[in-house]
Amino acid sequence: MKTFETTIILRSMNSADIISQTLKALFSQNYKDFKLLVVDSGSTDDTLEKISFYPHELIQIKKEDYHPGIVLNNAIKQTNTPFIVFLNSDTVMLHNNCLEILIQNLKQKDTHAVFARQIARPEAKPWVKRDYEIAFPKDAKNPSWMYFSLPLSGIKKEIWQINPFYTKAWASEDTKMGYDLKNKGFRVKYLSKCLVMHSHNYTLKQIYNRRFVEGEADVYIFDNNFTLVTLVKSYLSSILNDTKYHIKNFEIYELGLSFIRRFVYQYAYYKGHKNAQLRKDKNLEATYGNYQ
Repeated sequence: MKTFETTIILRSMNSADIISQTLKALFSQNYKDFKLLVVDSGSTDDTLEKISFYPHELIQIKKEDYHPGIVLNNAIKQTNTPFIVFLNSDTVMLHNNCLEILIQNLKQKDTHAVFARQIARPEAKPWVKRDYEIAFPKDAKNPSWMYFSLPLSGIKKEIWQINPFYTKAWASEDTKMGYDLKNKGFRVKYLSKCLVMHSHNYTLKQIYNRRFVEGEADVYIFDNNFTLVTLVKSYLSSILNDTKYHIKNFEIYELGLSFIRRFVYQYAYYKGHKNAQLRKDKNLEATYGNYQ
């Protein structure tokens, strides 16, 4: 049986509209020393059929059993390679040396985890493009609050064995991983030259659901405090930044929508935060949910 240096873990669920692009880019990479492990959580479209054209191993779970941290930990337990790479089913590598860059950096003795730079899709809404430009800048330095991001990323398995993915909250398992590694003296490296395309045009409902679970998770990860005063300050700050961005790009209509979108964004985080504080006080885990 052929042995590999790297395992690519790809999670899928009804990704038929994009997964062919993701897999074509993956199997066009210069770096070939990998095997693909797919974890599918109940796809009902043509996702599995499209995956079947490529060599892979498949783990199938029920949709209701999907919990990011648990799924990732269970998948990694089934690997026997020194390097683990995570690739979202809707993340397309834009150059054929992306994996090569990722693994070369991961092989460095003083580097323990790595993550790629993400750019928004061509159809992304202006506010999405702005957020991605801030979160994943062109230069080599990532924002201090961006600890780790899974869409294309990697970790040494021996480091995961020391620090597995967090499972007490449903969301932000990558943030928690990066935060823990940093606090334990490990190096998480942002690779600005490793470029992938990945973004979502979330509806207001999806924004609310996503930010709610992120607000929950942050209570368990950071034990931070997010009050109504903090909400107002964060809202005003984001509106100010949006105003500068949209005026600069002559996007007056998007600026008008920003007032509603950013309120939902901040309010949902606040509600999730409060919910988690109550649950944590009772020594309970965060509520599980799917923000899609």
